[in-house]
Amino acid sequence: MSKIFKRGLIAVAPLALTLALLMWLFNALEGIFSAPIKAIIGEKYYFTGLGILVALVLIFLVGTMINHWLIQKMSSLFESLLKKIPFVKTLYNSIGEMMSYFRSKDAQKQGQVVIVEIAGLKCIGLVTRESFEDLPEGVGKEEEIAVYLPMSYQIGGYTVILPKSRVQRVPMTVEEGMRFAVTAGMLSQTKKES
Repeated sequence: MSKIFKRGLIAVAPLALTLALLMWLFNALEGIFSAPIKAIIGEKYYFTGLGILVALVLIFLVGTMINHWLIQKMSSLFESLLKKIPFVKTLYNSIGEMMSYFRSKDAQKQGQVVIVEIAGLKCIGLVTRESFEDLPEGVGKEEEIAVYLPMSYQIGGYTVILPKSRVQRVPMTVEEGMRFAVTAGMLSQTKKES
Protein backbone atom coordinates (compact mmCIF):
# COMPACT_ATOMS: atom_id res chain seq x y z
CA MET A 1 0.00 0.00 0.00
CA SER A 2 2.81 2.44 0.88
CA LYS A 3 4.61 1.65 -2.42
CA ILE A 4 1.52 2.62 -4.40
CA PHE A 5 1.18 5.84 -2.38
CA LYS A 6 4.89 6.70 -2.97
CA ARG A 7 4.54 6.10 -6.72
CA GLY A 8 1.46 8.30 -6.81
CA LEU A 9 3.23 11.01 -4.81
CA ILE A 10 6.26 10.91 -7.10
CA ALA A 11 3.99 11.18 -10.14
CA VAL A 12 1.82 14.00 -8.75
CA ALA A 13 4.40 16.06 -6.80
CA PRO A 14 6.16 17.77 -9.76
CA LEU A 15 2.85 18.80 -11.32
CA ALA A 16 1.40 19.93 -7.99
CA LEU A 17 4.52 21.96 -7.10
CA THR A 18 4.63 23.55 -10.56
CA LEU A 19 0.95 24.51 -10.32
CA ALA A 20 1.46 25.82 -6.77
CA LEU A 21 4.40 27.96 -7.93
CA LEU A 22 2.40 29.30 -10.89
CA MET A 23 -0.57 30.09 -8.61
CA TRP A 24 1.74 31.86 -6.15
CA LEU A 25 3.24 33.89 -9.01
CA PHE A 26 -0.25 34.68 -10.36
CA ASN A 27 -1.46 35.82 -6.93
CA ALA A 28 1.71 37.85 -6.29
CA LEU A 29 1.45 39.71 -9.62
CA GLU A 30 -2.28 40.16 -9.19
CA GLY A 31 -1.70 41.55 -5.68
CA ILE A 32 0.97 43.99 -6.84
CA PHE A 33 -1.02 45.37 -9.78
CA SER A 34 -4.60 45.18 -8.45
CA ALA A 35 -4.44 48.24 -6.16
CA PRO A 36 -3.09 50.70 -8.76
CA ILE A 37 -5.46 49.35 -11.43
CA LYS A 38 -8.48 49.67 -9.11
CA ALA A 39 -7.39 53.23 -8.27
CA ILE A 40 -7.21 54.12 -11.96
CA ILE A 41 -10.25 52.37 -13.45
CA GLY A 42 -12.32 51.78 -10.33
CA GLU A 43 -13.49 48.65 -8.53
CA LYS A 44 -16.48 48.28 -10.85
CA TYR A 45 -14.42 47.56 -13.99
CA TYR A 46 -11.71 45.47 -12.34
CA PHE A 47 -11.73 41.68 -12.80
CA THR A 48 -9.40 38.92 -11.60
CA GLY A 49 -6.58 38.42 -14.09
CA LEU A 50 -6.40 42.06 -15.14
CA GLY A 51 -3.24 42.46 -13.04
CA ILE A 52 -1.56 39.65 -14.99
CA LEU A 53 -2.61 41.20 -18.31
CA VAL A 54 -1.23 44.58 -17.24
CA ALA A 55 2.04 42.91 -16.11
CA LEU A 56 2.43 41.15 -19.47
CA VAL A 57 1.73 44.37 -21.37
CA LEU A 58 4.26 46.29 -19.22
CA ILE A 59 6.93 43.64 -19.77
CA PHE A 60 6.30 43.82 -23.54
CA LEU A 61 6.46 47.64 -23.46
CA VAL A 62 9.72 47.62 -21.49
CA GLY A 63 11.18 45.12 -24.00
CA THR A 64 10.08 47.37 -26.87
CA MET A 65 11.35 50.55 -25.23
CA ILE A 66 14.78 49.07 -24.54
CA ASN A 67 15.27 48.89 -28.31
CA HIS A 68 14.76 52.67 -28.53
CA TRP A 69 18.01 54.69 -28.62
CA LEU A 70 16.93 57.13 -25.87
CA ILE A 71 16.16 54.30 -23.46
CA GLN A 72 19.47 52.64 -24.36
CA LYS A 73 21.26 55.91 -23.55
CA MET A 74 19.43 56.17 -20.21
CA SER A 75 20.19 52.51 -19.49
CA SER A 76 23.89 53.08 -20.26
CA LEU A 77 23.93 56.12 -17.98
CA PHE A 78 22.31 54.15 -15.15
CA GLU A 79 24.75 51.28 -15.74
CA SER A 80 27.75 53.64 -15.61
CA LEU A 81 26.46 55.04 -12.30
CA LEU A 82 26.16 51.52 -10.90
CA LYS A 83 29.71 50.76 -11.99
CA LYS A 84 31.00 53.64 -9.84
CA ILE A 85 29.65 52.27 -6.55
CA PRO A 86 32.39 50.06 -5.04
CA PHE A 87 30.59 46.88 -3.90
CA VAL A 88 27.70 47.20 -6.37
CA LYS A 89 30.19 47.53 -9.26
CA THR A 90 31.82 44.18 -8.49
CA LEU A 91 28.51 42.40 -8.02
CA TYR A 92 26.88 43.97 -11.10
CA ASN A 93 29.85 43.27 -13.39
CA SER A 94 30.16 39.66 -12.19
CA ILE A 95 26.47 38.91 -12.70
CA GLY A 96 26.46 40.67 -16.07
CA GLU A 97 29.46 38.71 -17.33
CA MET A 98 27.97 35.42 -16.12
CA MET A 99 24.65 36.18 -17.84
CA SER A 100 26.41 37.11 -21.09
CA TYR A 101 28.30 33.79 -20.92
CA PHE A 102 25.06 31.83 -20.67
CA ARG A 103 23.45 33.87 -23.46
CA SER A 104 26.33 33.38 -25.89
CA LYS A 105 26.02 30.81 -28.65
CA ASP A 106 29.50 29.45 -27.84
CA ALA A 107 28.36 28.53 -24.33
CA GLN A 108 25.47 26.44 -25.65
CA LYS A 109 27.56 24.26 -27.94
CA GLN A 110 28.48 20.70 -27.00
CA GLY A 111 31.79 20.13 -25.24
CA GLN A 112 31.67 23.02 -22.81
CA VAL A 113 30.57 20.64 -20.03
CA VAL A 114 33.37 18.61 -18.49
CA ILE A 115 34.09 16.15 -15.70
CA VAL A 116 36.95 17.16 -13.41
CA GLU A 117 38.45 14.65 -10.99
CA ILE A 118 39.55 16.19 -7.70
CA ALA A 119 40.92 13.96 -4.91
CA GLY A 120 39.12 10.95 -6.37
CA LEU A 121 35.79 12.77 -6.72
CA LYS A 122 34.26 13.56 -10.09
CA CYS A 123 32.76 17.05 -10.44
CA ILE A 124 30.65 18.51 -13.27
CA GLY A 125 32.09 21.74 -14.56
CA LEU A 126 31.72 24.32 -17.34
CA VAL A 127 34.70 25.45 -19.41
CA THR A 128 34.74 29.23 -19.10
CA ARG A 129 38.13 30.05 -20.62
CA GLU A 130 40.56 28.16 -22.86
CA SER A 131 43.08 30.96 -23.30
CA PHE A 132 44.71 33.34 -20.81
CA GLU A 133 46.48 35.60 -23.32
CA ASP A 134 44.49 38.69 -22.29
CA LEU A 135 45.17 38.20 -18.55
CA PRO A 136 48.24 39.03 -16.46
CA GLU A 137 51.12 36.57 -16.66
CA GLY A 138 50.87 33.72 -14.17
CA VAL A 139 47.08 33.43 -14.12
CA GLY A 140 47.05 30.48 -16.52
CA LYS A 141 49.38 28.66 -18.85
CA GLU A 142 48.95 27.70 -22.49
CA GLU A 143 48.03 24.07 -21.71
CA GLU A 144 45.52 25.06 -18.98
CA ILE A 145 41.84 25.98 -18.99
CA ALA A 146 39.46 27.60 -16.51
CA VAL A 147 36.53 25.49 -15.35
CA TYR A 148 33.59 26.70 -13.26
CA LEU A 149 32.33 24.09 -10.77
CA PRO A 150 28.76 25.06 -9.79
CA MET A 151 27.36 24.09 -6.39
CA SER A 152 24.08 22.20 -6.14
CA TYR A 153 20.98 24.12 -4.98
CA GLN A 154 23.02 27.28 -4.45
CA ILE A 155 24.14 30.31 -6.33
CA GLY A 156 27.87 30.01 -6.38
CA GLY A 157 30.69 27.69 -7.17
CA TYR A 158 34.43 27.54 -7.70
CA THR A 159 36.60 28.44 -10.65
CA VAL A 160 39.62 26.19 -11.03
CA ILE A 161 42.50 26.47 -13.47
CA LEU A 162 43.88 23.10 -14.43
CA PRO A 163 45.62 21.27 -17.26
CA LYS A 164 43.44 20.37 -20.25
CA SER A 165 44.50 16.76 -19.77
CA ARG A 166 42.69 16.66 -16.39
CA VAL A 167 39.24 17.28 -17.89
CA GLN A 168 36.97 14.91 -19.75
CA ARG A 169 34.51 16.54 -22.16
CA VAL A 170 30.86 15.48 -21.79
CA PRO A 171 28.34 15.63 -24.69
CA MET A 172 25.92 18.01 -22.92
CA THR A 173 24.94 21.61 -23.50
CA VAL A 174 25.65 24.17 -20.80
CA GLU A 175 21.94 24.22 -19.94
CA GLU A 176 21.89 20.44 -19.46
CA GLY A 177 25.11 20.53 -17.42
CA MET A 178 23.83 23.31 -15.16
CA ARG A 179 20.49 21.54 -14.70
CA PHE A 180 22.35 18.37 -13.69
CA ALA A 181 24.62 20.24 -11.26
CA VAL A 182 21.93 22.46 -9.71
CA THR A 183 19.59 19.51 -9.07
CA ALA A 184 22.45 17.58 -7.45
CA GLY A 185 22.40 15.03 -10.27
CA MET A 186 18.86 13.93 -9.45
CA LEU A 187 17.74 14.07 -13.07
CA SER A 188 17.53 10.54 -14.44
CA GLN A 189 18.38 11.76 -17.92
CA THR A 190 19.00 15.08 -19.60
CA LYS A 191 16.25 16.10 -21.98
CA LYS A 192 16.35 18.81 -24.56
CA GLU A 193 13.35 21.09 -24.19
CA SER A 194 11.25 21.36 -27.30
